[in-house]
Amino acid sequence: MKEYLQKVYESRFFWLHLARLELKNKFRRSKLGIMWTFLSPFLLTMIMSVVFSTVFHQDMVTYTPYILSGILFWDILGAAFNGGSYVIVSNDAFLRQFNHPVSIYTLKSAIVYTISFLISTVSLFIWTLMTHPENLLVGLISLPLTTVILFALAWGGTTIAAFTCTKYRDYPQMVPLLLQTIWYISPVFFQEGMFQQNQLLYAWFHINPITHVLYLLRKPFLHGEFPSWINYAAAIGVVAVIDLLAVRMNRKNAKNIIFYI
Repeated sequence: MKEYLQKVYESRFFWLHLARLELKNKFRRSKLGIMWTFLSPFLLTMIMSVVFSTVFHQDMVTYTPYILSGILFWDILGAAFNGGSYVIVSNDAFLRQFNHPVSIYTLKSAIVYTISFLISTVSLFIWTLMTHPENLLVGLISLPLTTVILFALAWGGTTIAAFTCTKYRDYPQMVPLLLQTIWYISPVFFQEGMFQQNQLLYAWFHINPITHVLYLLRKPFLHGEFPSWINYAAAIGVVAVIDLLAVRMNRKNAKNIIFYI
């Protein structure tokens, strides 16, 4: 493992260049360019908050940042497990020419997803500044650790998605259905009170690991308090499981993955 990580580090200039290139191409010929990174979740949040605050009779001022924080997390989760599907396939030219570790290609995509997440949080900063400016300092202090955890999640998720899709091309068609199911049974936009109508769902709300990951954003920015150690432990535990699975898949498939492209 140490030798493998050393190879990843030695090729840092290559995968950092690829990350910069991917960010540049992502907004190529766009009038607003990188502004779409925080405008898109903000505008989607406004649409959802208007609709759901009416349907569920929620206060729009408090419900809007709740939805926004959920979308920010879900964007990086979806980008990793869905958008990362073709990372290895799309870099087949490099794989055939260079003997770099395969994981550098999922690493560069994870970096792009994490940078996009950080840019997207500008919309949450703005909303917090307008409604609860006293929470902004706590949010800024807690954000670096949250970003590290989400980066680890993005790298592991992208690695799993990329290897699985390269071997089984049905993956991109199946995973959106799974993610959509998780979306509806997790508190991405459903608040805690909405789960209380059913005891089973309410119990699931508390043991759902996504609830704890979401608290890493929601407690600081929405409530002005740091996440509890239980929230961090649950979030890190989930990420550790995903990353261990990613490491196992990389060890098992890295040498032969070129034959599946």
